[in-house]
Amino acid sequence: MKLSENLKKLRKENNLSQEQLAEKLGVSRQAVSKWESGQSYPEMDKVLLICKLFNYNIDELMNENIKEVEASKQSKININKYVEDFFGFITKTVEMLCNMKFKQLLKCILEQIIVVLIISIILGIIGGIGSEIISRLFWGNSGIYYLLRNIFETIFIVLGLVIGTTIFLHIFKIRYLDYYEIVKEEDKERNTLNTEEKIKTEKNKEKIVIRNPKHSESNFLNGIIKVVLICIKIAVAFYSIIAIFTFIALIVLLILSFMFIKTGLLFIGVFLGIISALAINFIILELFYNFIVSKKCQKTRMAVTFLAALILAGIGIGTAIIGFTTFEFIDETEEKYQIEDTYTIQMSEELSFYGWYNQIEYIETDSNDINIKIKHSKYSKSSISNRNETVYIHYDSDGSKITEALREFYNDIQNKKIREYYTSPKVYIYTSKENINKIKQNEKEKQNNELREEIRDLNKEILELEKENRKLENQINQKNAIINSLEE
Repeated sequence: MKLSENLKKLRKENNLSQEQLAEKLGVSRQAVSKWESGQSYPEMDKVLLICKLFNYNIDELMNENIKEVEASKQSKININKYVEDFFGFITKTVEMLCNMKFKQLLKCILEQIIVVLIISIILGIIGGIGSEIISRLFWGNSGIYYLLRNIFETIFIVLGLVIGTTIFLHIFKIRYLDYYEIVKEEDKERNTLNTEEKIKTEKNKEKIVIRNPKHSESNFLNGIIKVVLICIKIAVAFYSIIAIFTFIALIVLLILSFMFIKTGLLFIGVFLGIISALAINFIILELFYNFIVSKKCQKTRMAVTFLAALILAGIGIGTAIIGFTTFEFIDETEEKYQIEDTYTIQMSEELSFYGWYNQIEYIETDSNDINIKIKHSKYSKSSISNRNETVYIHYDSDGSKITEALREFYNDIQNKKIREYYTSPKVYIYTSKENINKIKQNEKEKQNNELREEIRDLNKEILELEKENRKLENQINQKNAIINSLEE
């Protein structure tokens, strides 16, 4: 049984000594001491008296944990307060609007429309910036882009509605509802005064402060604000993860730039720029962390660090620009095509070629066979495949030569040289004039067929929409017929 523990806890919470509790129960202090130590238990009439004194039932007092019971009661009280406050907010709003004159009501409505427009414009600007950032980060991969855009769009709409509604209600409350309550209370006070005192009060009346904390507390709005803060903190936590990965990437770049720092001013400037970026990134992470855990920021230190990072960034950029002028750009127009791959295929009636880089050049020969020559750099590889009479030309980086490419890049940087390391291949197709004309004709026909298929799909969509439109028109006609029959 938990009577001894609960009795001791309740006595201390109510600031009662054992003597005071014993006096209220009509027993000796020793009896209370024995009850709390578990050496003995009170009689039933004393148990009922204890329950009445502390407002608990017998089962809660003897068999349950008082902390859990209090938490449960407090939770119910808080929920009831939220509900009562919500309906109280609505009641006061309706009462205020009903007591307003037409001019005051019109002014109130116009102000709320302006507030809604301002909030909508701000949220629209924020949403547009976020959409632009996502589009620039993931535009290359349309699948990830549309998925992330839909997710962030849903989250932003929900958060925007909640935050916008909270801001709107809070402004409405402090601008009108609290003002109305204060004026109403002062009116009641003036009604109790005689005529001379009323005149004196009007003369000495000061400007009403509508932001008096006593008239600004609302459990309903405070609850909404807490929910909004939690949602904002979750969003900030998500961006903190991005900032953490950015911080790690900057550290990696800092190490790499340190490897080239002896090259000259270019990488000294890059090194300084990365250090400044790390400092700014750390400030952002600290701001996010302090906001999430509700910790006070060291504003002076953060401001000084940010200013120093900006100065360092300026020095780094200037140094890098000066160092870049000492580098030599090497133009290797033909030297970069060091590898030639050759392929031979047979001509067919529907043969065509496809290459994503559109650098296919046809050369006439006397041979009816089709000889393909692909020129590319030594750090890449080529291949061809034939699917449905279409020859696809593939061009990829050679993973086995990454180490060699990095070594060449490192040597070039050490020697202050810059060259074009990535080059698109050159594709030459050697065959007879008749075959070239036939291949080009096949490519045009395939393009036309693809366009016809797209047109066919669009026509199917049009037919489906027209069918759906007819169904809706039939439903409208049926409902109009019902309305006409009811009117008759």
